[in-house]
Amino acid sequence: MNQSIYKDILLIGINSKYIHPAMGIFQLYTNTDKEKYNLDYFEFTIKDNITDIINTINNHQAEIIVLSCYIWNIEIIKEIVTKLINKIVILGGPEASFNPQLLFLDNVYYLIKGEGEEAFPELLSYLNKEITIEQVSNLYYKQDQQIKYTYSKHPDLNHVKHDLCLIKDFKNRIAYVESSRGCFYTCSYCLAATEKPVRFFPLEEVKHNILFLLENNAKVIKFLDRSFNIKKEYINDILLFIKAHDNNYSTFQFEVNGDNLHQDTIDIINSMRKKMIRLEIGIQTTNPITSKAILRHQDFNKLRENILKIRDNVVIHTDLIAGLPFEDYESFKKSFNDTFLLFTEELQLGTLKELKGTYISKTKAEHDYLFTDVAPFEVVSNKYITKEELDRIKLVEKAVDKFYNYRYFNNTIIYLFDELKLNPFDTFLYLMKKIETIKPLKDFQFDELAKTFYEIISNLVDNQQKLLFIIKEDYLTKNKIKPKIWWQQTITREERRNVYLLFKEQYNLNIDELYKYGHLEKYNNQYLLINYKTFNKYKIKYSL
Repeated sequence: MNQSIYKDILLIGINSKYIHPAMGIFQLYTNTDKEKYNLDYFEFTIKDNITDIINTINNHQAEIIVLSCYIWNIEIIKEIVTKLINKIVILGGPEASFNPQLLFLDNVYYLIKGEGEEAFPELLSYLNKEITIEQVSNLYYKQDQQIKYTYSKHPDLNHVKHDLCLIKDFKNRIAYVESSRGCFYTCSYCLAATEKPVRFFPLEEVKHNILFLLENNAKVIKFLDRSFNIKKEYINDILLFIKAHDNNYSTFQFEVNGDNLHQDTIDIINSMRKKMIRLEIGIQTTNPITSKAILRHQDFNKLRENILKIRDNVVIHTDLIAGLPFEDYESFKKSFNDTFLLFTEELQLGTLKELKGTYISKTKAEHDYLFTDVAPFEVVSNKYITKEELDRIKLVEKAVDKFYNYRYFNNTIIYLFDELKLNPFDTFLYLMKKIETIKPLKDFQFDELAKTFYEIISNLVDNQQKLLFIIKEDYLTKNKIKPKIWWQQTITREERRNVYLLFKEQYNLNIDELYKYGHLEKYNNQYLLINYKTFNKYKIKYSL
């Protein structure tokens, strides 16, 4: 074996949050010969001090620095690489894969496109004069001031290794698993649409990785598959394996196509432990013209039917994207309301991002798209929707996140939008416009938030007392200690005594405990009791 010219290599992952491990870096580390090279890696987050990151890299003995580039860290990486001293910088990841002309900065010598488990060791072999550069797959490089590309090749998944030990903190970090790569679908806004064909890892290896994570009590196990349910027999086999080895602790997350869930898959999911499974279902739009324009076939009626079948047993996260072609403001409001009224646990409302390499990026002139110049390259406007309309949608996004996704006001949400049939989009927009005249939403304490929520929404309902009673229940059951009371209490001493006696008889409660730890509220002849010692909730009807 030839003596290596470059032996010391440092891999850098800059994550969006601590909970997200740098899997791209881990894969390079795992699939590179550590007997031949001195490999090291560091993880940071986008919140870390950039100067500290630069100093850490510059002070390391490594000659070769490898960074994984994503939309959330690319601006930081661009700043870092120009300040490295005597380093050969290699970039990989989605942003490097489709944006080479902008990323050959000072110190950047090579860009690896797509999967790097084979391409990266090949590049190291070239740097150590063992092969020619033309033999390195998936590589952008500069020659005579021109950017050149070698050739594309998918690594053989039968030989790609995983080392999930590198995640280390299974309690506080998401543990990522792969059972396949590539995406069956062709959505024009998504880079996964360029990854063809779908390829599967050996099923026994996938099961081995699942078992390892279950045995290590990983709290959240998330599959990275873009099309998890594209192959029914495969997903069913994995789900049955997970069910058979349930540790009564771990939860699993999958991204699925909601209208392509087969009935036998639904039956398996419904037979599993409650809330053991979390499904991420991208809806994006319910406008059929827009769906066709973004090359996305979707049967929303079938999707709704499937969600209703599994909603009670799983956690469902749905997605919408504002700013898609042919979706104007009124159309997006309809897409939002259609999706919101499914009442899934979470609804992520985002705006379109320009990802270089996607069909929508290549055809943006057709729709008069204007995107921001820096990451995350967010849509500003197009010929269908204005900046002002997108700003209103962002207000609704804030309200949905705070008042719906945080699950602070579950009962109130059902009352307003299921029982009273208020228009969800218009209600959230009205709420946020009023709130913004007071102070930023992030500055509200929870008691202020609940009080303000009631005061604003009460203008939209006839029965304000019932609304107040429902918001009180949500407010009182959020904290496990008695919270601050921001409303006037009207229950008399005698009434409280009589009602406590009823609760004592009906639920076998300790009366002294109720006086010490209980909190009582009423609406008409309905009484709500919270026992903060046991944090139990009770209800009875009683007429004086």
